[in-house]
Amino acid sequence: MDAGLLIRFAGGDYGLGPRIIKLDYHLRVSDPLLAIGQPIMRELSEHSGFDVVMSRWYGSELVDTHRETHEAALDLRYGRGRPRPLFLGAAPKAILSTFPKAKLAVLFEQYAEEIAQSGLGTTLDEFRASLLKIRRAGFYLSRDELENGVSALASPLFTDDSGEAVGSLAVIVPTQRLEFANLDRLVESIREAAARTSQRTRAVIESRGAGAAASSHTISRAKRSA
Repeated sequence: MDAGLLIRFAGGDYGLGPRIIKLDYHLRVSDPLLAIGQPIMRELSEHSGFDVVMSRWYGSELVDTHRETHEAALDLRYGRGRPRPLFLGAAPKAILSTFPKAKLAVLFEQYAEEIAQSGLGTTLDEFRASLLKIRRAGFYLSRDELENGVSALASPLFTDDSGEAVGSLAVIVPTQRLEFANLDRLVESIREAAARTSQRTRAVIESRGAGAAASSHTISRAKRSA
């Protein structure tokens, strides 16, 4: 508690302390993908009439980092900050589809049972083949896969030119409304939003890198002159 991570309420219960809240704020302002993505997500939510969620892949965890809400009544089981299953739903499959073969092999070795249960295949070759189809499409549509009554369209997010996604954007659609939605337009919208977010994020990161390199070069020259 002294570090500010927890606070104690009357009755002995604990809650998150001010340091966690500050760290959350710093994440929002320092993460270029999140900062750039939020207004694009808001725009997409307003135009589509559905919620939009950003998910990030961190090592061996998948976490939702932001949600633009259009339908207040839509209660999602996996909210912001809660780790999600790695192989169920639109977000992880859109992300996984961009991973290199070696990384997929490691994941299959660790999670073969979960991968089989997700419908992605019972062998490594089947796993790769399933993801290759998603990669070629540029998106994935899930229906009642993660939660009953909830469908989603997701497209991958990139922060560099490696071709390996770090996250995804997803439009969340109540399954009962899916048959009335213009799927082609939704697919086009989510792919465009993800591409725009990725492109702008890469530009910001590259600009920061160039600025840091120039600053370092200037300092080195000043030291040599001294």
